[in-house]
Amino acid sequence: MRIPYWLDPTASIAPPLKGDQQCDVVVIGAGITGTAAALNLARQGIDVILLEAGVVAGKATGRNAGFILQGTAERYDRACALMGRDRAKRIHQWSLENHRMMAEDISRAAIRCSYQRNGSLQLAGSPEEVEELRTSAQMLNEDGFEASILGSQQLSDVYTQAGFNMAVLLPQDGEIHPANFVRGAAQAAMKAGARVFENTKVEALDAQSAGDVQIQTAQGHIQCELAIVATNARISNLLPWFADKVDPVRGQMLATAPAPRIFERPIYADHGFDYWRQDEHNRVVLGGWRNLDPQSEVGFDDTLHNDIQTRMEQFIRRFDALNDVEITHRWSGIMGFSRDGLPLIGPVPGSAGALAAAGFTGHGFGFGWLAGHAIATIAMEGEHPILDDLAASRLAD
Repeated sequence: MRIPYWLDPTASIAPPLKGDQQCDVVVIGAGITGTAAALNLARQGIDVILLEAGVVAGKATGRNAGFILQGTAERYDRACALMGRDRAKRIHQWSLENHRMMAEDISRAAIRCSYQRNGSLQLAGSPEEVEELRTSAQMLNEDGFEASILGSQQLSDVYTQAGFNMAVLLPQDGEIHPANFVRGAAQAAMKAGARVFENTKVEALDAQSAGDVQIQTAQGHIQCELAIVATNARISNLLPWFADKVDPVRGQMLATAPAPRIFERPIYADHGFDYWRQDEHNRVVLGGWRNLDPQSEVGFDDTLHNDIQTRMEQFIRRFDALNDVEITHRWSGIMGFSRDGLPLIGPVPGSAGALAAAGFTGHGFGFGWLAGHAIATIAMEGEHPILDDLAASRLAD
């Protein structure tokens, strides 16, 4: 079945746009970031419209593994080497703040999304990776973050029998039903006064002038003061400035029928290229292996890569308890990878009437909720401290 597990069944929670509209702010893209922005704006009394070309959470937001992880796509030691330790520490802290804000809004809006905070496990599959993870964990601890090194004696037989003899436990990480979380947040935004329209694709955006932004859809025209564009991989369709800054990268996923409970938390392996978890229904949700054929896993089509899907299924069979489990869902999703691996947030050069958040590089649930809140604050107040580290304009040159 090619329907994503989290979107089965696919649910619509809002109607399409009908006729012309006016408002203060239009948010384009009802994934995690756009929905967070709309919710925050509505709570502050801003007249906001949230537009989604498909259904809320129907793209990358509802097609991932449902991990809430700290940090960037790079290990912490590698992140420090790439961007400097002080900046890496600040960005790592931003990801923890993202998680805190998600948990706070889940509680405030009573969103039913199977949220848990049991930590995550990074497994080492080679001597090289053992040393890399050990170094990373030590640096995290030195900088005030929680990370525990687990040797083979401390690991479950489930992992050691599959060839993993060392891991790092990050106890502050979590997991969630991604689509239910964002749908619930969109419904909370509507209760706060936001107008949400699904199945409403933006065909044209004129955001050159602040205070006079024009948005055209097949169903009607919208005039507003400001547009927030949160379409991640597809952002350059509306804001061409991002064309050489955010690339569409495909990720493969599968889910099994309910199986014996053997995984207690989200898991990463092989430098983060392989990842899986078992949800509350004991279904294994697994994704990754993009490194097997990175050149073909680029583009905007949600297509299946048969060889990668086969490799993923073979991996599941490495675990004795999963030898006979049925694969019930196979799907893919399109992520937006930025050129430096970090989100791009804030004002858009050359578009005075637009703000944007994109390029989450596979860690949308690690930064996207905070990014949505931040972009809403920028819309209202003109600034947010996250711009010191993640402003889109840093790639202007």
